[in-house]
Amino acid sequence: MIDTEIEPSRHDDAKTNTPDTRFATLHAQPAASEPEPPAQLAASSPLGREYRIGIVGCGPRGLYCLQSLADELQKCESLPSLAIVVFEPSDFPGAGNVYDPRQPRFLKMNFAAKHIDAWPRDEERCRERLNLVDWLNHDGGCNADPNSFVCRAAVGQYLHQCYQHVTEQLEQIANVSVLQEEVTSIGRLTDAWQVRTDRTLFNFDELVLTVGHGRWPEPPEKCVCETSAFIPTFPVSENLTQERIPSGCDVAIRGFGLTWIDATLALTEGREGEFHQSGQDWTYHPSGHEPACVYPLSRTGRPMLAKPHESLFNQPAELDDIWASGRKEIEAIARPITPQTLSHTLWPIITGTAAFAIKCCTDSSDTTAESVQAWFDHWCGATMSADESLRAMKRSHAVATGHAKPDIAWALGAAWRNLYPALVQSVSYGGLASDAWPKFQNISSEMERIAFGPPAENVGKMLALIEQGIVNLQFISGSIERTTSGSEEQIFLKKAMNTHTVDRCIDAVLRSPKECTTLGPFQSLVDEKTVEHLPGAETLHIDNEGRPVKRIGDTPDGIAIIGRATEGCVLGNDTLSRTLHDHPQRWAASVVKRIQNAEILT
Repeated sequence: MIDTEIEPSRHDDAKTNTPDTRFATLHAQPAASEPEPPAQLAASSPLGREYRIGIVGCGPRGLYCLQSLADELQKCESLPSLAIVVFEPSDFPGAGNVYDPRQPRFLKMNFAAKHIDAWPRDEERCRERLNLVDWLNHDGGCNADPNSFVCRAAVGQYLHQCYQHVTEQLEQIANVSVLQEEVTSIGRLTDAWQVRTDRTLFNFDELVLTVGHGRWPEPPEKCVCETSAFIPTFPVSENLTQERIPSGCDVAIRGFGLTWIDATLALTEGREGEFHQSGQDWTYHPSGHEPACVYPLSRTGRPMLAKPHESLFNQPAELDDIWASGRKEIEAIARPITPQTLSHTLWPIITGTAAFAIKCCTDSSDTTAESVQAWFDHWCGATMSADESLRAMKRSHAVATGHAKPDIAWALGAAWRNLYPALVQSVSYGGLASDAWPKFQNISSEMERIAFGPPAENVGKMLALIEQGIVNLQFISGSIERTTSGSEEQIFLKKAMNTHTVDRCIDAVLRSPKECTTLGPFQSLVDEKTVEHLPGAETLHIDNEGRPVKRIGDTPDGIAIIGRATEGCVLGNDTLSRTLHDHPQRWAASVVKRIQNAEILT
C-alpha cells in the first residue's frame, strides 16, 4: 500500500437505508427498518425513461467517481431522468471501512495531511470543497499542521462530509439511493448489467466497481481463537479486545508492515497505556492490561522505514529540480518497458536520482548510483536478524526526525516517492512487458518498505515498546508452528533452535489485490469472462477509463472497475491522491457521453 494502512468497521447484519441516502449527522446509525428497493430499479422493472447507474462500493474511490459524475452531469444542458444507486455496506459512505470515523484516534495515516484533498483542483476552492487541512481548521476543530500525519478517523469524517456534499449536488439532477448491502454477483444481460445482493436483483445501464478491500474477514469464534486460528486485525475495537486477547498473554502477530503497528498500538495505547514524548524520543508507561509480550513475524525480517515529517526534516529547494529531472527521464522511456530497459534504464534513473539527492543534502560526493544499488542489493540480499531490523528502525527514525544526516535509505525512499507519478504513467495499462513484471514487482514490494512506511512517530512508539520489553523481535524472521497433544493444540514460534509457546495469533497481513479479485462480484465477472487478467501482472486488465480490456471477443459496454482490484495493471491504487490517477474523471466523462447518445425507451 502507498498511503493507507488498512483500517476499520464491520457490521455483520447489513441493513438497507431509505432512498434518501444522506446521513444527517456524523454519528447517524443505519435505519432500523429494511424498506424495499426503489421499484424502478428492481430486476423485473422496465427501463422506462430512467437511465440507471450503479456504484458498487463507496469508499474514497467510489466517492471520487460520484463527485466526477456530478460535475460532468452539471455541464449538460439536457438529461434524461437518472437513477443512481450506491451499494456500500459500511455506515459512512465516502469513508468506507478503512476510514470509519469511529475507529480509535491512535490509528494514524502514513500520508501527510497536506496531500489529502477529495476534490479536483482545476477549480477555485469554495466553502463546500475544502482540502483536508482547511476542513480540519474550519470544521474539524483543530489547527492542523499540513505536514502532520492525522488520525484516520478524522480523515473519515472529512470524506463522509464530502460525500454528503456530493449527494446533495447529485440529488438536484438524479434520484439517488444508497443501499447498505453487499453485492454478491454481477451478470450481463442483453442491454443491462444485473447486480445481485442477498435481498434482490437490480438492473443497470452503467455500472462501476470500486470495492477496494471489501468487508473485513470474519474473526473466529472465541472458543476457536483460543486454539490455533488467526484473529484478523480489523476492526481493532472488536477483534483485539481483552476478551479475545487477555492481558498477560503472549501474542504472535503475522506481519511486519503498517498493520502490525496498528495491532500493537491497539494492544497497548488502546488499553490505556501511555506514550510520552521527550524531543523526538518516546517512552511507554504500561497500564497493566497489555499482553505480556508481542512477537511480530515476517518472511524477511525487514521493517518498514519511518517516513520523514517535513517540518522536522528540512529539504533543500534544489531537490525539486532533481525530482523533476528524474520524472522527465522516466516519461521519455519508450513503452512497453522490457526487462532490459527496466534493469538498464528505468531503475538506474531511480538510483541515480537518489545519489543526486544525497549529494544535494549532505555536500558529499561519495554516494553514486552504484553505491545506492549496492545498498539496495544488501537490503534485499537476506533475511534480517532481530538486531539488524532494530538498527534499521532506529536509523530511519533518527533521519526522519532530523537527528541524523540523510542516508541512502532516505534518498532511495524519497526518490521513489517523488518519481512515483512518472512511474504510474509509464508502467500502467500495459506499460511493462509481461516478462518485466516479476522483476518490477520485486523492486516495488521492497520500495514500499523503504518509501511508504509509517510516520516517524509510530516508529518511535514501536522502539519504546521494544525498549520496554512488550515487543520482542526475537522471532522476526521465524515461523509459527502447531503441535497437538490429545485434544489440545499448542502454537509456538520457531527460529533456528529457539522455540516459544504463544497464546494467541493475530493476522496483520491484508488480502492482496489479486486475492480481492476472487471475492464477490469480481469472481462472477471472471467466471463469465467479462474481464480478463493482464499477462504478467495477473490482475484485472482495464483501460484509462476503467473499462475492461479483452484480447479476444467484444469488450463489454457499460461496466468499469476502478481501484485496488486493478493493482498491477494500474500502479499505486492504495492512495487518497486525486492527482496520481484520473480514472474517476475519465469514467464520468465516458458515462455522460453514453447517456447523451443513448436511446431512452418510452
